[in-house]
Amino acid sequence: MNTNKGRYRYFILFIILSILLTACGLKFKEQEQVSLTGKETRDVLQFRITWKSYSGRGEAIKKIVDQYNSMNRTSYQVEVIDGDEELETINALLSETTTPVDIYMLPYRYVQYFGNDELLEDLTTDFVDDEDIFYDTLWNLGVVKEQTFGIPWMGHTMGLIYNRNLLDKADIDPDTIIDLNSLVKACEQIEEKTDAKGIGLVGALHNDVSWMVNQFIYGFGGSLVSSDGLRVSINSPQSLAAITFYKEVLGSHAQTGWVDHTGVEVMDAFRNQEIAFEIQGLWGVTDIWKSEDSFETGVIPLKSIGLYPEVGPMMLALQKNLTVEKREAAIDFIKYLISTEGQEMIMDGEYSPEHDTYYPFRIPVRIDMAENDVFDAYPELAKFIEGFSKPSIDVPVPLWQKVKEEYYEPGLHNVMTGETSIEAFLTEIEKEGNIILQGQ
Repeated sequence: MNTNKGRYRYFILFIILSILLTACGLKFKEQEQVSLTGKETRDVLQFRITWKSYSGRGEAIKKIVDQYNSMNRTSYQVEVIDGDEELETINALLSETTTPVDIYMLPYRYVQYFGNDELLEDLTTDFVDDEDIFYDTLWNLGVVKEQTFGIPWMGHTMGLIYNRNLLDKADIDPDTIIDLNSLVKACEQIEEKTDAKGIGLVGALHNDVSWMVNQFIYGFGGSLVSSDGLRVSINSPQSLAAITFYKEVLGSHAQTGWVDHTGVEVMDAFRNQEIAFEIQGLWGVTDIWKSEDSFETGVIPLKSIGLYPEVGPMMLALQKNLTVEKREAAIDFIKYLISTEGQEMIMDGEYSPEHDTYYPFRIPVRIDMAENDVFDAYPELAKFIEGFSKPSIDVPVPLWQKVKEEYYEPGLHNVMTGETSIEAFLTEIEKEGNIILQGQ
């Protein structure tokens, strides 16, 4: 009996010691976490981007996020997760109350779409003091029914990129290209004095033909839809003049086979010095930098020649119904991304293993960034920022996406190939587009 009591005492002592040792271990881990993070706990905010997190662009974004996390500005740390631009996938995530996503990177047209369906958090009062650092036209792309659902972060605009070598051979000063007439004259000189064609155009049944032609429609004073977005307004003299100029005038100076080409073929032709001009984003410039037979390029803002550049701003949006703490931390993160420091880091670019260097893949969107020292190494890229001041909006209202895919793109391609007249195309878009916009 006494022996059993002794064993029982030892057993109790063993349990007590085990509990104490476990507690000490937990305390040690807690202290270790404090020493590593500077905070007792760091909950996670999930940030869904539109690329794979392990891609070159994903890694570039993670560098910016890591810099933010190192500041310990909140009790949360941001974690980048894989994403895409699949509308149905994003819709399902936003509709779920248990979604793991807190912050979204979204194209502006998705901000319009989901904001209209009230699936995004209203950020109006949180960023009212930040509107002035962006062009009004850019800021308004994140606004639906006077509520701000998306905050501009990074993006692209289109510019007129030229081959300086070909222009020198043709005795063309790029500063003299100040409107569409002088652009046409430059194309004529290129063809007279070199073996190249003037400009690269697209005409294939593809997304590229839509945004490309729209730049001319807006530039000629036309529009796709009315100001209230309720009816199609493209069937106008301005649109007729714009498409006629694109097809008949510039088309005569474009690369062979352009009616069946996308932007990919245009870039190929520009890289091979088969054309002197192309309308592209900053990747049209970096593509030449990466080329084995690179040449000097320059950029003319489309606004300078009377066109409205197509833009592709990526915006930051929040899942609805976040906790107060999460929402405040998410707002702080977005504030950092649109700060001067956060915007500068966009220009660090993505790593190219083939060239063992970094190349910008998008540009910052603040107005003042065009004068920032970060562009000293890329002076021609700073010119793209101006494009946000007078943009061409490829999808001005959410339902236009359906019009675009079902009628607009196929119709434009048929116009370029000559299967449909411009007048017949404009009449069809007005008829079918109104059926879609008005829900008939």
